[in-house]
Amino acid sequence: MKVPELTVSVAEHLDPPLRAAVDRLEDPLREMARYHFGWDDSSGVPASRHKGAIMAYLCAGSDPGKDWGRATVAAVAATVLLHGFLVHDDIIDQDRVRRFRPTCWTVYGKSAAIELGAAMEALAFELIAETNWAAKGVTAAAQCARRMAAGQTLDIAHEDRDDITLDLALETSRRKDATCTELFLLLGTLSVSDDAERLAAAGELGVNAGMAFSLNGFLDEIWGSPDHHGKLSLSDLRQRKKTPLITAALERLGPRESRRLLGLLDAYSRDDSGAQQLIALLDSCGARQHLTELIDGFTAQAAHALPAALTDPAARHAAHDYILSRLGRRDAAV
Repeated sequence: MKVPELTVSVAEHLDPPLRAAVDRLEDPLREMARYHFGWDDSSGVPASRHKGAIMAYLCAGSDPGKDWGRATVAAVAATVLLHGFLVHDDIIDQDRVRRFRPTCWTVYGKSAAIELGAAMEALAFELIAETNWAAKGVTAAAQCARRMAAGQTLDIAHEDRDDITLDLALETSRRKDATCTELFLLLGTLSVSDDAERLAAAGELGVNAGMAFSLNGFLDEIWGSPDHHGKLSLSDLRQRKKTPLITAALERLGPRESRRLLGLLDAYSRDDSGAQQLIALLDSCGARQHLTELIDGFTAQAAHALPAALTDPAARHAAHDYILSRLGRRDAAV
């Protein structure tokens, strides 16, 4: 199955049960969640493309009609949990736009959006608790949720510090971003198997693919699509975040140029000035190339985990193509 066909098929399979799950929420939370997902938006711009659900469904196999029903709850629960975090993330980062639409907190207020995020996270655990793999599923989801919260907290703490290393920035991305992909892989696998080796491989696949996606997102935000996470272009630079891209640059620059980079970040966070100088410095110092090399490494590790994680050869091939497509490398070989 080609990536465009795969994406459409996943949306068709996920949308009805996801809507049914969200309808469990009481109003006004139900209305807010429907707005967040873009279901009541006349603009026609979807709030989410449900990218992680693709990996969850492929854990069950390659045949949508035959295999994917087993992974539906996993895909829905992981999607709901992730979007609960995204509602909170928009508040924390003061992001007013996601996927070209006003974020939930700007429409309904911060306090109400905080409650929506909490309700969505609770709903995810309710869905998992109704499955025959509930015990392991709840544990996996709880552990992922803890790591995501820890990564978010580190991300906040690093904004006002100038001593963050690349290793610490990578660990923050691992917790905050890569864990999201890991969550979909673990729940998707648990929906069809509790084999310890397969679960370990699924976790390895999720973490490494998630890291590749995350690092590619930092590059894509500047040099690629402005919609890598559904946020506005350069939003991380505007918030002075110590991303792996910024920390890679700081570790490659001398003291004088490091101070210049931090000064440009400060200026851009205040009034959007100096953006082109900042971007040129990130490129010329080799930070962009270094992240590209890291992406290649994580992609290779993800490919290594694929055979043990996805036992269906066709599903494995589809996942391989999907990972490369997310990285803008449709013709690459792993």
